[in-house]
Amino acid sequence: MKTLITGTLVALTLLAGTSPVRAADADANATAMTVWVNGHGQKSMADKANKMHAEMAAKGWRFKDLEVYIENGDMQGLFVTYVRDSAPAKAP
Repeated sequence: MKTLITGTLVALTLLAGTSPVRAADADANATAMTVWVNGHGQKSMADKANKMHAEMAAKGWRFKDLEVYIENGDMQGLFVTYVRDSAPAKAP
């Protein structure tokens, strides 16, 4: 079951058209936000995560990481982290 969930989440990330940001690419001045996506069932979770990706991208956030929350062997939801570069400092 865990293999199926992991495979689904990898496919979800690829289908969302985003990829995790490598640590070497991370900006020390970036702002991060982690959101909770609630739900049960793989299709439901995939649909909700895709919708969240689109909403966050429209607000200028990019995907950083995704963690599955499992309780008593059941997937309860996802913690999805997005980052946004902070505005560059204004020249004096």
